Amino acid sequence: MRDLLNEYFDDVRVIDTATYITHRQTHFAEKNEDFSMFDGYQSLAIVCLSFKSDQVKLGGKGHGIVARYAYGEDYHITFQKRFAELKEAALKQGYHIEGKADISPVDERQLGLISGLGFIGYNDLLIHPKFGTYMMLGTVFIQEALTESVVTIDDSCGDCRLCIDACPGDALSTEGYIENKCLSFKNQMKLPFQLDEVKPFKTMIFGCDICQRVCPKNTNIHPLTHPEFDPDGAERIDLAELLTLSNRAIQRKYKEYAFSFRGGLLLKRNAIMLMYNQRLMQHLDLIKEVYNDYKHVPWFAQTVELIIKDMEASNESRRLIPA
Repeated sequence: MRDLLNEYFDDVRVIDTATYITHRQTHFAEKNEDFSMFDGYQSLAIVCLSFKSDQVKLGGKGHGIVARYAYGEDYHITFQKRFAELKEAALKQGYHIEGKADISPVDERQLGLISGLGFIGYNDLLIHPKFGTYMMLGTVFIQEALTESVVTIDDSCGDCRLCIDACPGDALSTEGYIENKCLSFKNQMKLPFQLDEVKPFKTMIFGCDICQRVCPKNTNIHPLTHPEFDPDGAERIDLAELLTLSNRAIQRKYKEYAFSFRGGLLLKRNAIMLMYNQRLMQHLDLIKEVYNDYKHVPWFAQTVELIIKDMEASNESRRLIPA
């Protein structure tokens, strides 16, 4: 079974299910987790697929780009294809498995930590010795018992503070990660923002890669080649063009991409925040049109209304300046 897992994924670690449950009960007892999902499964495999760290250029004002993990085919789709093939192949060997990627209560980073796939850095990401942070994680539930010796990664961030100092939301520290300050978390949430919360969003329409780009552990990494995750043009988005599309049209256009799962209106909200910070005053009328269409949606309207008022005030100030 171990060899079979290696055929489908770039790296694999296996532990018994009881070890993971004990770890959660010991270190995260306050969460009061339901572990019934593990009933009937004796082993857990944490699997990963690596991807390149290269990032497309913004393309000038008027554009936004998505986080690197969202380039190419939605990794959920990629994993599900591989899980389906793996399940069939495993059954022929007498193993019964179920694969899940980012859609179960399993804390995949913690599973990766205790199984020896990597260590968790100050950026709250699992850091692999060969792939750095540039990998996607999945979990394979295995009914049968698989025994493997676990060797944890002897590495850490040490005295490095590069990601802490570079984080635009002050979400990182040596003491832990503050989720509600993270720009990647915030621009994926349907929440209203004040203007001071809007101002850090300048180029990223979905996600944020800053803590990965500055991390020394991401130098000299060696991701494997997976064409599914290569840039194909969709990762650079024309902001004004996006606002002219209906939410349904956005979903149709980007349905195969991970950045579309939160819906078209969230991308429009993020596009308007980028337009505001890129000072694209020529698109104020377009922003107003979109606002009028969706002013009944509180989290969208409350943010965009503040942006419109500030852009109008800026226009008025410029008009009043003597020639």
